[in-house]
Amino acid sequence: MTALFFGIGLGITLLVRWAEGWHPIWDGQVITTVELTAAPLGFLAGIGGFDYWVRYAIGSPTQPEDHSGHGAHSWRDYFRVNTDHKVIGVQYLVTTIFFFVAAGLTAMIMRAELARPGMQYVGNQVFNELFSVHAALMIFLFIIPAFAGLGNYVIPLMIGAPDMAFPRLNALSFWLLPVAGLIMLSSFIVPGFGCGWTGYAPLCSTHQELGAVFFNMGVQWAGASSIMTALNFLVTIITMRAPGMTFWRMPLLVWANFTTSLLVVIATPFIAGSQFMSMFDHVLHTKFFQYEAGGYLIVYQHIFCF
Repeated sequence: MTALFFGIGLGITLLVRWAEGWHPIWDGQVITTVELTAAPLGFLAGIGGFDYWVRYAIGSPTQPEDHSGHGAHSWRDYFRVNTDHKVIGVQYLVTTIFFFVAAGLTAMIMRAELARPGMQYVGNQVFNELFSVHAALMIFLFIIPAFAGLGNYVIPLMIGAPDMAFPRLNALSFWLLPVAGLIMLSSFIVPGFGCGWTGYAPLCSTHQELGAVFFNMGVQWAGASSIMTALNFLVTIITMRAPGMTFWRMPLLVWANFTTSLLVVIATPFIAGSQFMSMFDHVLHTKFFQYEAGGYLIVYQHIFCF
């Protein structure tokens, strides 16, 4: 499915560029940007992330969620789409630890480079790329999802709910994370992004190589995961508390997750918007953050930091 969607994305891009008379027809930057959406969608479809929704959309019989298949019966169940909140919590935590280790290795390379004056192991640009990938992984693939993993495991138990409100959305939210992390790590394969985890314009939007687009798309996938998870937490906490579990009797951890989820739903779309604008400047040659062309540079800080 990943290969199929890769081919579909490639074909559509080449067809549109040919039909519109845009040259060159084979534009590596444009094709890569499209594939960073198409290939992950193919992967998610291939592992069954959309099976239920596709059956529902085309009018086929859907499988009822009776919780009979919940839980992990072997280690293989942790590598599949699973709707059990405990399994998803473990998947979250193990995945965040993996990216925590990857971010730690980039930090160790940076420290080795800083041990002596001058450049010993990597060049200036590669050092900036290490710094940027390290910070992006720590923020978007460790700190934020680690709390989501903990919440997935314990919050239904704390409020007396049988599971999260939207189990299938919960599973999809998790599987967006490894997609985002691998996209960010893959920026080392192409000329990487070296503009910090904040991706400030115009450095990231016009002056960096193709790796900046990997950062933009990685943030989009991670942000979509965060928004889905936060919505799931909000609906679960508001509507699925056991009888007698009023808001004022909820444990403090549930309150912390509730307020954090509210902030995520409000604020994360602004980060996504800033990355779309930066990516459009990079790929579509818009002028959002180009001062010489009439763009408003400081607005990036306002949108991102909100």
